[in-house]
Amino acid sequence: MATQYNYSDKKILIVDDQRAFQVMLKAMLQNFGATDVFFANTGEAAVKACRKRKFDILLVDYNLGTGKNGGQLLEELRVSKLLDVDALFFIISGDNNKSMVLSALEMEPDEFITKPFSQFQLHNRLARANLKRQSLRGIYQALAEKKYHKVIELCDEQIEQDSRYSNYCRNLRVEAQIALEEYSAAKDALEAILKERKQTWAKATLGRVYLLLNDNKNAIETLNRSVAESPLLLTAYDWLARAYRAEGELDKALETVLKASKLAVNSLERQQLLAELAMESGDLTLAKETFSTILQLARRSIHRGPHHLCNYVRSLIDEAQSEDDLYRKNRLLQEVNSVLFHARREEGKDDDFNFDAFEGISQARVHATKGELNKAKRLLFDSHEGLLDAPNKVSGELLPDTFLTLNSVGEFEYAMPFAEELEKRQGIDPVSLQSAKKVLKAEDFELKLGQFREYNKMGIEAYEEHRYQDAINYFDKALNVAPGNTGAILNKIQAILKQLNQNPKGMSGQMLSECKTTIKQLDGLKLNDNHAERYSTLKNEFQQLGSKK
Repeated sequence: MATQYNYSDKKILIVDDQRAFQVMLKAMLQNFGATDVFFANTGEAAVKACRKRKFDILLVDYNLGTGKNGGQLLEELRVSKLLDVDALFFIISGDNNKSMVLSALEMEPDEFITKPFSQFQLHNRLARANLKRQSLRGIYQALAEKKYHKVIELCDEQIEQDSRYSNYCRNLRVEAQIALEEYSAAKDALEAILKERKQTWAKATLGRVYLLLNDNKNAIETLNRSVAESPLLLTAYDWLARAYRAEGELDKALETVLKASKLAVNSLERQQLLAELAMESGDLTLAKETFSTILQLARRSIHRGPHHLCNYVRSLIDEAQSEDDLYRKNRLLQEVNSVLFHARREEGKDDDFNFDAFEGISQARVHATKGELNKAKRLLFDSHEGLLDAPNKVSGELLPDTFLTLNSVGEFEYAMPFAEELEKRQGIDPVSLQSAKKVLKAEDFELKLGQFREYNKMGIEAYEEHRYQDAINYFDKALNVAPGNTGAILNKIQAILKQLNQNPKGMSGQMLSECKTTIKQLDGLKLNDNHAERYSTLKNEFQQLGSKK
């Protein structure tokens, strides 16, 4: 064999769901002199194996059945720091589908090999990858420790020696400068490289640096050339989309990232960008479909978390709210139930996520979308019993949707403290936060809130001046703006009772009936202490009045 490589002291993990391939690959490795060969049938089993021992070589099939794929396994092992700096990670696949190959290569394994391959090919690839690892070991170590100045220093040494890895080191050096936010230095370095010779990666990275320097025009021009010359360089599409977005050209940004997402569907970061652009462009159907893709990808990756479920369910409800066709609206709302049913087996297992509360919020928004405000409030108040007065105790995953649901049922007094908490709280999912802020900044929200507060204030003033009928009329106007608002309902009940008490002998059946109907709107709701006490007092007063009739 052309290149020497010692296998006898290497621990090797084969990750493949096909027993026949495991046996064949093990036989190859034993022929090389390997003695410590282990198997894992799934990505999840591979993570467990890597927690138990350190492997020198990992040979991983990309398609591993229903669990995480080879690329997601590589990302999880890196993020969890379960790969030694010397370890070699190979992705193997019998599928040469362009989308799959591009998705695998985006994860930057040490090598990508297509089946079938010979012993000679496997050995040469392993030996070559090991030589690169060992030659650049110090650089890889510095990168792992995020010591970017050290990366630059070691890359300079390789470049000065004109080693076989000089071009790769120029790339790593620029990436280190970008990580240090030395954008002008990175730009100068890239322009110097491109003057010497055409480099695909350098042109795409230069476009990215222009964008980081807020030079959107040059970023767009450079990245467009990069995409034209290298149509499979996916990162160029991503940064071009961001550049168009920065220029306010959302249609072009969306078109660009859609092309990249069709070329390789498994990038969670790209799908996230696509979802955000779809939302900004008002394409709620595309946003919903993309959030569904994100949820499925995230569940098998290191990035799994309940916020992906929250974003998908919210996107379903948002589309339903904008839908004029009643059939389609109901289908979307039914889909919420289906998603929640299946999510109980996934996100429902997360001990840190209050799934029952999220389900209550989601069902409340469904009923609010249907105009069933009383049902919506009951579900919301039940799921947040004891928490509506304490937004600081509500988890970051639930904060945005709690605010949105309170707003949808007109409970502004409860909603605004949640909005204030959102502004203060760190670590809120950006998409969820943006959804809440979009409502807060909307012109119709400001108008609605202003009208409600004005009518409610006028009602209170009329009540204090003993103009009870005027007060009732103002509170009715407030409730037309925010149907179901608990404070306004209690104010109206109080004004009706005062009106009835002013003329107990002339109590009309209509007014008593209106008071009874208004009281029923709050019957059985789990109100906060202040509202509950007030409601109980007013209800008792009404019952006493009714007994006098």
